[in-house]
Amino acid sequence: MSSRNYQIEPPPNDKGSEPLFRVVYVIDVSAPNALEAAKLTHQIMTDPDSLSPVLEVMNCKGTVVKIDLSKDN
Repeated sequence: MSSRNYQIEPPPNDKGSEPLFRVVYVIDVSAPNALEAAKLTHQIMTDPDSLSPVLEVMNCKGTVVKIDLSKDN
């Protein structure tokens, strides 16, 4: 799969008590391989001292909202 054709599909239209969302977290990290990049990203995501991220949130209809958690509400 080419990165040019990379697409994020919406989550299924779940009929649960709350709507289902797909949250996309994108980060660029330097690492010797994919596994180490994933481990580093997880470490950054769970570090309470890390900056709050900008996330893209998609509903089951494919509507995307960008949310910057680093900004005051």
